[in-house]
Amino acid sequence: MISKRILLAIVCYLGLAGAAVAAGKPNIVVVGADSDPASVRHDSRIFTRAYTALSDQLHEAGFDVFDAVDLLPPAADRARRSDRDIIKAARTAKRPPLDIVVIFSAYTKARENDYGTWVGARVAGRMLNVRTNQLLATFELGSPKLRRAPSACARPCLIEVAGREAQILARDMGAALVEKLIWVSNPLPSRKAAPKAKSILAAAPRGYALVLDGFTPRDVMGMEEYLVVFRDYARHRPVRASARHHEFWYESGAPSGRLYRNLQKMLDHMGLRGRVDFVGNVFTIAKISPRVARNFDKGDW
Repeated sequence: MISKRILLAIVCYLGLAGAAVAAGKPNIVVVGADSDPASVRHDSRIFTRAYTALSDQLHEAGFDVFDAVDLLPPAADRARRSDRDIIKAARTAKRPPLDIVVIFSAYTKARENDYGTWVGARVAGRMLNVRTNQLLATFELGSPKLRRAPSACARPCLIEVAGREAQILARDMGAALVEKLIWVSNPLPSRKAAPKAKSILAAAPRGYALVLDGFTPRDVMGMEEYLVVFRDYARHRPVRASARHHEFWYESGAPSGRLYRNLQKMLDHMGLRGRVDFVGNVFTIAKISPRVARNFDKGDW
């Protein structure tokens, strides 16, 4: 019997392990929330410039940032996005599985006086652990002072000025979030996370979804021994597992053609029969099993 004290220690350990995100290299998505009527819509040029600047800062620091285009349903492109919808969509993402979501909103303001039109911007949001909903950081940064727009500046001109201001703020905000992410990914102060992240980025690993259909858990355990020794292997993680269906997110510097051949050779070396299909970035390996002959007259039941 396990004592209550030991059981509590195990639970606490698992909780702390869950809080550390992706062991050094989390998968990140940046999404704009615009459910607030005062915020800039996600289909605005102002939002696009802020989104690009924020994402680029995280990417340049060596973190894996994935595009949010396919994250939300098509209907979300025609309506304002709420935080709840964004978090729900991030949790259901499997290819790739997401660890951190950065949700931000952009705001602009314009003021006119006898000397012209003055424009400013503000960027605000938060960073969350997708699995636990743990708040990792909140941020808000506004223009230190309003920027004067050129004379006779019509609406397209004002949008350009506001977009530039939002871009500057989002870039500064991204730099601050990088420091936070380095700590979240590598909480031990003795670790130097930034050089490690850059070295990983230099290897340019590709992300693949591996779907193993029809294989037993024993088969899958044997396959994992091959997957980790393939040339240019980076890392992998389970996404879904059941008695006869397993899915992995697999990162490797190998091109898809080489990985396709390696998977076929793996089946051959393991003495397994299967079909390997590849579409987009998804490898599907379906087991082909011969029918088992049983003689029920001799008690095989």
